[in-house]
Amino acid sequence: MSGSAPPRSARWPVLGWLDRWLYRRPFEGQSGLRYLRNARPAFESFDDRVLDLIAEPLGRATCMLELGAGGGAFACAAAARFPRLRVLAVEPSDVLARRARAAAAARPSIRVLRARAEALPLRTASVEVAACISSLRHFSDRERSLLELRRVLVPGGTLVIAELDPQAPARRIAHHAEGLRGRALGLAFGALVVRTAPPAHQVVALAERAGFSLRRRVDDPLQPLYVLELTR
Repeated sequence: MSGSAPPRSARWPVLGWLDRWLYRRPFEGQSGLRYLRNARPAFESFDDRVLDLIAEPLGRATCMLELGAGGGAFACAAAARFPRLRVLAVEPSDVLARRARAAAAARPSIRVLRARAEALPLRTASVEVAACISSLRHFSDRERSLLELRRVLVPGGTLVIAELDPQAPARRIAHHAEGLRGRALGLAFGALVVRTAPPAHQVVALAERAGFSLRRRVDDPLQPLYVLELTR
């Protein structure tokens, strides 16, 4: 991943005002299955690059929380790389939680919980690292969710947030769109999905109000995502 860089405009204007109406809900039913089948594969090796970025705190940690775990891909990648790490994969969607349990069936270090970001069934100061991989945009109340993340993290703990970047350059948007399955999804990706995503400065402001400090922002070199590493 590359270091922080000045934002570069995408091909389309940002439509942040649509964010509240389109995506602040989990994937349920057939929409969840379509996401796993048609959209999640386009992330390619992005999970590995995020794990590279936070390898130091994960190497020291005993427990990691993934909030919005989807089908369990990132949780499984973390458990495979850090065998002594206990992973709590929290997912509100019934269909995705069931898929995550199936994916993690052979990994006893992963526990899948069905819960919402705004009310985590975890003890205060019980995890050292928390990760939201393209999931924060789906939280209905992001401020409350970030407060919950701060509550369950230990003092000095790490929160990593990866989100689609509405200011990503067109080449990275096009690269991701090529990995999507379905012509309609590919056409809508840059024009709608990316440009309605919450920009990094907005997420940082919310996180800082919840009591986090930004350690660094990193822009992925291949995918149209930014990664924020924050400290409690």
